Amino acid sequence: MRRLSGLVCGLLLFLLHLSAPAQSRDSGRLHLVVKDTSGSGLAVTGTLNGPGSVRQFQTSANGEHMFTGLALGSYKLQLYRNGFATQTIVIDVRSSEVVERVVTLTLSSLSTSVTVFSETPIGQADTDTSTVPVPVQNLSAQQLADINSLNIGDGLNKRVNGIYISENQGNPYQMDVNYRGYTASPLLGTPQGLSIYLDGVRQNQPFGDVVSWDLIPQVAVQDIELIPGANPLYGLNSLGGALAMRTKDGISNAGLTVKSTGGSFGRRAVEGEWGGFTSRGFNWYVAGNLYHEDGWRKYSPSDVKQSFAKLGWMFGRTTLSLSGVYAINNLSGNGTQDFRNLSKDYSSVYTIPDQTRNHAPSLTFNVTHELDHKLTLSTNAYYRYIRANTFNGDLNDDSFDQSLYTLSTAEKNILTANGYTGFPTGTSNATQQPFPYWRCIAQGLLKDEPSEKCTGTDTYTQNKQNAYGLSGLLSYRTARNRLAAGVSWDRSNISYTQISQFAYLNPDGLSFTTIPTYTDGSTDADGLPVDTRANLHGTVNVPSFYATDTILLSRFTFTVSGRYNHATVDNLDRLPPSAGRGTLTAKYTFQRFNPSAGLTYRVSSLATLYFNYSEGNRAPTSTELGCADPSFPCRLPNAMVSDPPLKQVVSRTIEVGIRGKNENRLQWNAGFFRGTNYDDLLFASSTATGFGYFTNFGRTIRQGVEAGITYQLHPFTFSSNYTFLQATYGTAQLINGAGNSSNESALNGAKGIDGDQDISVGNTLPQTPSHILKFNVDYQPTRKLTVNFNVVSTSGSYARGNENNLHQPDGTYYLGVGRTDAYGIANVGARYAFSPKFELFAEINNLFDTHYATAAQLGGTPFDSNGAFIARPFASINYEGQTQYPVRHSTFLAPGAPINIFGGLRVTFQKKAPKP
Repeated sequence: MRRLSGLVCGLLLFLLHLSAPAQSRDSGRLHLVVKDTSGSGLAVTGTLNGPGSVRQFQTSANGEHMFTGLALGSYKLQLYRNGFATQTIVIDVRSSEVVERVVTLTLSSLSTSVTVFSETPIGQADTDTSTVPVPVQNLSAQQLADINSLNIGDGLNKRVNGIYISENQGNPYQMDVNYRGYTASPLLGTPQGLSIYLDGVRQNQPFGDVVSWDLIPQVAVQDIELIPGANPLYGLNSLGGALAMRTKDGISNAGLTVKSTGGSFGRRAVEGEWGGFTSRGFNWYVAGNLYHEDGWRKYSPSDVKQSFAKLGWMFGRTTLSLSGVYAINNLSGNGTQDFRNLSKDYSSVYTIPDQTRNHAPSLTFNVTHELDHKLTLSTNAYYRYIRANTFNGDLNDDSFDQSLYTLSTAEKNILTANGYTGFPTGTSNATQQPFPYWRCIAQGLLKDEPSEKCTGTDTYTQNKQNAYGLSGLLSYRTARNRLAAGVSWDRSNISYTQISQFAYLNPDGLSFTTIPTYTDGSTDADGLPVDTRANLHGTVNVPSFYATDTILLSRFTFTVSGRYNHATVDNLDRLPPSAGRGTLTAKYTFQRFNPSAGLTYRVSSLATLYFNYSEGNRAPTSTELGCADPSFPCRLPNAMVSDPPLKQVVSRTIEVGIRGKNENRLQWNAGFFRGTNYDDLLFASSTATGFGYFTNFGRTIRQGVEAGITYQLHPFTFSSNYTFLQATYGTAQLINGAGNSSNESALNGAKGIDGDQDISVGNTLPQTPSHILKFNVDYQPTRKLTVNFNVVSTSGSYARGNENNLHQPDGTYYLGVGRTDAYGIANVGARYAFSPKFELFAEINNLFDTHYATAAQLGGTPFDSNGAFIARPFASINYEGQTQYPVRHSTFLAPGAPINIFGGLRVTFQKKAPKP
């Protein structure tokens, strides 16, 4: 940290020195005209933010305003008016000649894409999206508010094409955000393929590349950009795309606002934000969110506490900002449920508890300095600390095929010696012991085989991550060329510990009682010690450099980019090797240069063609390297036992399409994409829910078409987005398929026995729907009232464990169809502003109370159709020379929330009105 602070201080002094002569430069003028969709002049307020100054202004009644005395450089213009979409535009003032700019404001519901965006993780948002060879999408803070978004995932799911949400954890803040078959998830074991940025800082955590969405406060987010494809500029893990979020500041969010929310499932929340600025160039913004809900599923409460603060300062041609996020959250996500139980009680859970506690402060320092009106230097420094504690109670699948009822002589003797009474002394069975536990206690005392005789385990983990880094970007901009080159350095230290304790299932069929015996190597199973402990220290070091150049001609725009990544993963196992586990100590290096090239061609003022080719890579993380041995499958969050090598993933993507817009009424787009992953890292399911291992898979392909249209017919705005996705395996491979009725054992007549499944080329990846359709209608009869109606629908998808797509239930050994059904969810919301200070809002999600599932997984289960725990439910068979007992398998679903209603009041206590 001393090195980091020294570099930051030195950089600040350097920029102060550079900014000294800036005031002596020539000045320019800007003539602004603002119109509405009918072409009439529009009186609006706004801010002009540029070199050394922030100007608030108000246009005349005919929509005009003249700015004079502007220092040469780039300016960000933001325009506001109630009932209209906030418009953000970058304007270049390069000489003393008057710059003319005419801007058309649309109603707040129409704008579905941003005019400008940042093509690199840091730097200014000064790239016109019409010249970008990929279909960039955007969500603004205003759009998130208009649709009453509960969180970032909710907003993306309702409005962004190609995005779909999987609720594998069953918690609104622990969703999987999927795009084109790639995922950003908080759940270890999910193949990660999207990179997430907040103010230029990567939010994918060093441990598993996971994304904790609960650590990002939506209240502080100004806008979200979705950049599709394997964009190399966004670094590691940008296999299918990148989400870049920017936070608010006190200039464009001046005032004090408080929002109170209440509704279904005991939901209650308070949000607040306060921003402002001074004439001397200082600005500030603070925000917070306190959220609680009991959860729509049983035993699923959550508490979210998020805060954000940012200080900014503009002097000369230099802009500084220091921001911080602090979150303390306690989340319950009880995961998937057997489909049979959901049909009886839709709110039921399989086992409890499943708790995650996140504690995460972070700091980000950003600097932008215009060396002159062509050259801009941007830098970024950050520090993040994340402490995650989990506590999970799970069934022990190793007990499902065991004799759990009749005690041996040794077990009866040890129980008696330790003062236990009331245990069965003769032959016993499932009827006499519907929830067996005596053999678990006895085996724990004997230190023999509790791993086979105990029906459950409680697992405790703690994960501490310290991440910090620096980056810098130099941009050169002329009328015909945009050139940028940057470097970055990211380093993180990881400490991960885990211990599991043997337990038995209680008569409630949900919770567990632990015994004083642990999976620490002190007990055996089949002659080997049972040791699922983890005590790992890892260091990840990633230096990289990148560059991009865009050449603008009359109708053509050519863009070339590239990035070199060099990732080193250094693992140190703090536990000694044993017969039940290997060592995690190892050092790996992954490096690659990823190129990209694309072009756009403006056919006319209403249509533009685009084409792009890009490459990206993802290096295996410490968790994946530590859970890569099929002989020792891991129970997630993780149980790392050995460290065989894995290859980095390489993705190659092509995009081609056409898009167009009529600024007043119409926006549309259509395109084709194809992304191929080589040596893809997938989590292969093992014999039970939550067990598996990471493995390289030769090739996977994600291709399809996207189309969207938005049309405004006052007072209505209609929009529809459609994605057709083919996510398939491009290589044949053999992986575990214990819960799959088509595994090799079942095909050989040994149903219910562990066996591999044969994946063929063309099989569909699990949890990837082929069709995603979104439809929105926004009704704005007055500037005070906004009503929105939204439908999100997807086709069904295959369950994890059904990778070969051949699973068929037989009603005895294999239950459930091994996939989800297609579904469509309707949502309706409204906002009404009584005055500039008071606004009421209400939302009904899942308007028709549809029961649906967003994901599925195959797994073993000991429960019969009546909910009774039955070990060894079937007679033994002789298979491959051994006596084996078949196990019942079922389809586990991730249910979506039923109908829920919430609403509240938004009060603006103070609002700075721009002065003419």
